[in-house]
Amino acid sequence: MEDLGQAFHFDADGEDVAVLLHGWTGSPAHMRLLGAALAESGVEVFGPLLAGHSESPDALEHVTWKDWIRSAGTATQSAVDTGKRLHLAGLSMGGPLSLLVAPTFGAASVTTINAPQRIHDRFAPMARLAKRIYPMHKWERDAPPDPSVAEYWVQYSAVHLHAVTQLLHLIRATGRNLDRVKCPALIIQSRTDETVRPVSAEHLYDGLGSSEKRILWLDRSVHVATLDLERDRIHRAVLERIWSTRT
Repeated sequence: MEDLGQAFHFDADGEDVAVLLHGWTGSPAHMRLLGAALAESGVEVFGPLLAGHSESPDALEHVTWKDWIRSAGTATQSAVDTGKRLHLAGLSMGGPLSLLVAPTFGAASVTTINAPQRIHDRFAPMARLAKRIYPMHKWERDAPPDPSVAEYWVQYSAVHLHAVTQLLHLIRATGRNLDRVKCPALIIQSRTDETVRPVSAEHLYDGLGSSEKRILWLDRSVHVATLDLERDRIHRAVLERIWSTRT
């Protein structure tokens, strides 16, 4: 039986290729339905596994934010090697990663889905100090947003606080480099996001160097919106973003 939490690749005959980056403590499973929708429409898809994920929460203890960038970059290079027009899309932490690698690889478009610039957890900045006393943070495993796709709900329910500090480093690095992104950008944000503050979408919009950019607001989706009730709307929006770059 296929392990949905591992990296995936969907081949397609079209002229476009997309790299779909999952979020922090999540897995490629969160991006598979989007990937399948893109592939059905002729877009080749790479869904990489980011460093420290889909193993054990302990695997994140020594991973840094630069390791996540390297994971994203390796997958993006594989996509570039196809010779097709490159597009990037990322959920949660995958959004900042997409924005950071897009200028380096000459992406034709980039899409973020509930990408953090501001988060709800006000204790996260204290993780660097707290990890000396409580190195591991655990939480009750949430139910999937939409039970009909529960098999794709593959994620950690614990994390080393070291990984929290690395996530914050990544968010700050993204904020400093937003103006480097010049390609067309789509920012998708859930108004009811329980993890990322929705104002993040406006921070991204204001900071991006793209002349062509827009925000798509979701009204009925939580943080992992790719597995929620508006996922078909996300699929259509990402496809439209890709198709709009064709000359």
